[in-house]
Amino acid sequence: MSSTSGSRDHPVQSRRSHTKSRNGCKTCKKRHIRCDETVPQCRNCTKHNVRCDYMDGNMVEGHPDLAMDPQIQRELDTWRETGVYPFPSLELGNQPIPSRYSQTDLRLIHHISSIAAQMQAAEPGNSALWTKRVPMFLRIASRHDFVMNSLLGLSASHLSWLTASPATLQLAYQHRGFAFQGLQESIGNFSKENSDAVLAASILLSWQVTDWPSWASLLQGTATVIDAMQPWKHESEFAGFMAEKEIFSRGPFRQQIVDPTRDRHVVSHVYHALTTLYDYLDGHDQARKGLEDLINFVQGLHEHIPVHSGEAQFELLHPLRTWLFFLPIDFLRAKDDRVMVLLAHFYGVALAVEPLFPAVGAAYFGTMSVGPIEQIQRTLIKKSSSAINLMAFPLEMVKHFRERMDWRRAHVSSDARTPQQLEGWNWDAFPEYAMVEGHPQVIPTSTAQDAHSSASACDFIASAMWRGEALGF
Repeated sequence: MSSTSGSRDHPVQSRRSHTKSRNGCKTCKKRHIRCDETVPQCRNCTKHNVRCDYMDGNMVEGHPDLAMDPQIQRELDTWRETGVYPFPSLELGNQPIPSRYSQTDLRLIHHISSIAAQMQAAEPGNSALWTKRVPMFLRIASRHDFVMNSLLGLSASHLSWLTASPATLQLAYQHRGFAFQGLQESIGNFSKENSDAVLAASILLSWQVTDWPSWASLLQGTATVIDAMQPWKHESEFAGFMAEKEIFSRGPFRQQIVDPTRDRHVVSHVYHALTTLYDYLDGHDQARKGLEDLINFVQGLHEHIPVHSGEAQFELLHPLRTWLFFLPIDFLRAKDDRVMVLLAHFYGVALAVEPLFPAVGAAYFGTMSVGPIEQIQRTLIKKSSSAINLMAFPLEMVKHFRERMDWRRAHVSSDARTPQQLEGWNWDAFPEYAMVEGHPQVIPTSTAQDAHSSASACDFIASAMWRGEALGF
């Protein structure tokens, strides 16, 4: 790896003046930045991977690629004719009624359900993936349309990732827009009866948003919701994640010290650990491609050290975040030791680089990565696989992360907020919701305590992706 420093001295420049863009998209106007007015999506929205309202007047050509095949079509037709949900192994109880949904939406429900069923079959009773939570989300979504839109957005996002279809990506944005609108209305009428739906939609949307303001605002809002639910948490669908009087917490909030020399040393250590996998993955094209992508990502980090703003940190980490969310679905189907070792290294990289990104790293990648690494270790030991010898780096990163974060069980204050105090949602932060008129603007404060609350909320969101028992605390 090149040892060239990524930090160069540049003179401080003032923001360049520019003429106003009268016909710019609403997202750029809300961000107070110049819009280049490129259609069907301006370059700023493309760069940040957010929905551009130019799409409303200039629809993406073609239909969404929903990865249909004859077998799926037959299952959808039978479901619509009989009303019988095609995935009985998920044991929904509260099932979506097919007559309520369009053929496209029914396909999206089918897709997210099929992923959950396949992963359940691949790892019966021992799946640490977020897919294990799909039945719970579907039960809630069957009663609340905005939660269903959140789930359909996630399904469309995965399909767009698989197919690289712009029309499918637009479909995901549309569902997220409806979900944000419904979430805002439910927040305004927050109660015990709709609290599970509000929390479910908040978690699902936090997994999908691709820009910093949306993610930060969702964290703050989710922390508020969890706080307000304390009096009735034992009756919640999320009771398993909110154990009586206890939640997972880190030690006291600490301000991250910026140290570019240390950070470059960490990145170099990660790079060299990854290169040791080249020979082991020889002959496995998918795994080798994954390793090369990960190495290129790490090399890119070296070029950007130090990264100061939260938005820049979030944007730089976005590829890793996407990989950690979607890659396990494809990788774990293979049931190959080489694939599991590579996946453990993806998670190990996330833990290793989190000190470089204090605004997002620990909050998002902590509980998201520890459990899967330890589960992969247990699986390899059970199989008596020699691949366990290649797990040193991921396990070392778990050990250092635990020590660094001082994770422990923490007592929760009984002073929960009442529904009337349910604030902290900045609706202007969400580009998908930018078209909705008359939404309130409540800007959360930015203190160390808020950062700690948001981090705790993010621990909760990430733990919803992975089985609590897989975390091994």
